[in-house]
Amino acid sequence: MSAQYSAKWDSLLATEPAMDVHRANGLGPVVLICEHASAAVPAIFANLGLMPEDLQRHIGWDIGASALALQLSDALDAPLILARQSRLLMDLNRDPQAPDSIPAHSDGTPIPGNQQIDSHERELRRRWLYEPFHAAIDQVLQARLLRGQPTAVLSIHSFTRSLNGYARPWQMGVLSDQDRRLADALLSGLRTNPEHCVGDNQPYAPQQGVYHTVARHGQNHGLLCAMIEIRNDQLAAVSAVQQWRDTLLNALHGALALLWNTEFTGPGRSGVGVTLEARR
Repeated sequence: MSAQYSAKWDSLLATEPAMDVHRANGLGPVVLICEHASAAVPAIFANLGLMPEDLQRHIGWDIGASALALQLSDALDAPLILARQSRLLMDLNRDPQAPDSIPAHSDGTPIPGNQQIDSHERELRRRWLYEPFHAAIDQVLQARLLRGQPTAVLSIHSFTRSLNGYARPWQMGVLSDQDRRLADALLSGLRTNPEHCVGDNQPYAPQQGVYHTVARHGQNHGLLCAMIEIRNDQLAAVSAVQQWRDTLLNALHGALALLWNTEFTGPGRSGVGVTLEARR
């Protein structure tokens, strides 16, 4: 590795953090995650060869997701781990070995800065972005488990109205995998409003690799968990973000009250999670 190349990555590690943690010691019942919170690309990457307006499209970030996640965090007094860099540099909600963790194309748009990278640069991006982000989630969860705080894991995303030429009619979706406890309770509450078109594992499903973070930090450790997707045209105005915040707060309060008051509280099924040692 050349000295110039090494200096580039040292500078990124020092000045371009992978994430922020909001309300790290919050006492609310949920840990929130927003993997696609930012469209930022450090100047050294020259916009990955894209026009600046392309980075502001849905391919660069989940439009409106960070605003919604921050409002939920404040309303719940819940920790929130949110990304500081664009998903196009590395998608933090993918297995880092997956080809689409650093996409060469997104929704028909070539990403020139990702098309010629070698395995060494992939590894450096993983160390810069993926490892610190997921280590921050682990740190927050471990601290809560040591304190005995009941904890659910909820990842906040947004999606575009159409993708690859296909329309998406849902206003929102609730995603889950093998553990459907929280998702089913949320769906039950959200679908009481006939004005809401709510997808169950729509517009994405875990089989597409999109459940990586929630599975790693929630499902695999016995925590109640789900992933929320809101169509991004529903988050275009501040008032709309507030309405979805209130909708999700009502559904979440109802779901957690139901699950934590009624279900068996044996190891790994209470939603409190497994011990610290078991997480290591």
